[in-house]
Amino acid sequence: MSYKIIISNKIEKLIDKRCDGHLKRRLFKKLLKLENTPRSYAKPLRSPLDGIWEIYFEKRWRILFEIDEETKSIIVVGFKHKDEMK
Repeated sequence: MSYKIIISNKIEKLIDKRCDGHLKRRLFKKLLKLENTPRSYAKPLRSPLDGIWEIYFEKRWRILFEIDEETKSIIVVGFKHKDEMK
């Protein structure tokens, strides 16, 4: 069963601000890979960020998301440059 990907307006505006059209298409293609098996492409974060998963995009961006098993959805909660995570 596939998962539904949910991106809030805040995160969507952030992506629009930081990425051009070509990069956004590649980003959404990467997110679509999560629909079937999100845990196989992602890495879980440790405390204090338990429950949040991350994937790398273009070796410089991190996409942070939560997996909700009850509603079978993936909620994108962050889009950060790797330098912002330190």
